[in-house]
Amino acid sequence: MAWNTEIEEPTKYMSFASWIGYYGANLHNLSDREKDRRRTEYQTWLSGITTTPTTTTPTTTPTTTTPTTTTPVVAAPAVAAPALPSLGDINVPAPAVTPAPPYEISPAQTAFEEMVGGKITDWVEAGGYGIPEETQAQMIQQQTDVIKAGEAESLRVMKNNMERRGITNSGFIFAGEQAIRSNTSKTIAAGIADIQIKSALMKLASFEVAMGQAAQFLGYLGEMSALKYQPVFQTWAAQQQANLYQYQAKMDIYKTQLQQAYQQQNLILAGNIAAEAAEQQHIWDVEITEMEIEAANQQAAAEGAGKVFGTTLGWIFGKI
Repeated sequence: MAWNTEIEEPTKYMSFASWIGYYGANLHNLSDREKDRRRTEYQTWLSGITTTPTTTTPTTTPTTTTPTTTTPVVAAPAVAAPALPSLGDINVPAPAVTPAPPYEISPAQTAFEEMVGGKITDWVEAGGYGIPEETQAQMIQQQTDVIKAGEAESLRVMKNNMERRGITNSGFIFAGEQAIRSNTSKTIAAGIADIQIKSALMKLASFEVAMGQAAQFLGYLGEMSALKYQPVFQTWAAQQQANLYQYQAKMDIYKTQLQQAYQQQNLILAGNIAAEAAEQQHIWDVEITEMEIEAANQQAAAEGAGKVFGTTLGWIFGKI
């Protein structure tokens, strides 16, 4: 222990603070436990120097001895280690979670989805719808009848003109008739081609509309799949949130224990609590990471139905 020579020699009149300063220490910088230990030493030292020595009178006077008086030493009370529970003794119940009601689809809506899905699938597999062949045949026949009627009228007019002009050459007359018939054939062919081209263009336009309807229906199915899965996901998310609240409540208790341990100068217990809290925090970090992974999986499952229908649509388009 270092001596502070700037302070006078210790005497019995020194206060406890002065006696502490004589030995090179500052009373305000000492802990409570160190103050108690130094106070015990101070009382022991003080009791040693207050003993009155024996006084001897001349031979004519009997020897008188003053009795020795000793100041009683009061021991500092021992500071007991705080009795704090361990991590396993702390029980904080998680908040109760009520499961979300499931999303139910009516039988009529299910039947409607099956009907619409079947119609759109047939539409896409057919490559769109043009003018039906029966309708094309009727259109061609009607157009041919009109053209034939025009041909007959043209032949009648031509023959009347020949007779009025007095032309009787059969070869000349026949050549005029064949010219009319040739024009009729060309007109009929052009009419048939027009009907077939119109049907092909209408089929292409119909297929384009079918693809749009299929995409819209897939979007609808994706929304319905999300609605079906949403209550399950909400319940799971609420349960995980309740677990997080429970973890935080336990951590608050651990922090209070740690503060109490430091205040009681129980460094060993404080270190144990800090180590246990760090270990438990690591376990919770792992659980939270697993929760995040599970949330990603749950979200991917919610989008699964749309992906399945998208794959089916791609397979259908590949066959066309």
